[in-house]
Amino acid sequence: MSDATEPQFWDTRYESKQTPWDFGSVPTALQAYLKKHPKGGRVLIPGCGVGHEIQAFAAAGYEVTAIDFSSVAVEAARAKVDAALTEKIIAGDFFQHPFAPASFDLIYERTFLCAIDPAQRTAYRDRVAALLRPGGAYIGYFYYQKTDPKDGPPHGLAWGESDLLFARHFLLLRDIPSPDGLAIFAGRERWQESRRTTHVG
Repeated sequence: MSDATEPQFWDTRYESKQTPWDFGSVPTALQAYLKKHPKGGRVLIPGCGVGHEIQAFAAAGYEVTAIDFSSVAVEAARAKVDAALTEKIIAGDFFQHPFAPASFDLIYERTFLCAIDPAQRTAYRDRVAALLRPGGAYIGYFYYQKTDPKDGPPHGLAWGESDLLFARHFLLLRDIPSPDGLAIFAGRERWQESRRTTHVG
């Protein structure tokens, strides 16, 4: 496992502003989604970073919870939002924090899946499936690029890999090229919307 499994790896990058995964604002596809789906319930943002999207979800009528491994990122995110939202931004481990099962209506993905070690992908899928209620929405941006695990992060998904990973747990409803993807992903980022199935196990 690489140093990226430790909070200090990410703290150092946020402190030194080495954050090419930071889009700097709310991406276009998410803005469009929020206009179509206001007041969508309880949303979780794993690996929220500095949290550009947190205020946008709240403004659209969502009850937001965000979590990040890096305390530096969490402090930056708290500084960007209204005071009432600061306690909703958690410094902690997405895999270990005691969230209640099926306690979210929506989970938003942006550069978290590609930041974790590929060996953790099944655990990530199982965790998202456990926290999202049946029928809930799993939306966000996904990076498609076959990469050597030793070279990341970021760790891209090989074509077809996401089908195997998310099959049975999620039904893919929409899949389009990202209209304003991150430069480091060079056109290999896609916006996807999925619905949690009732599959267990």
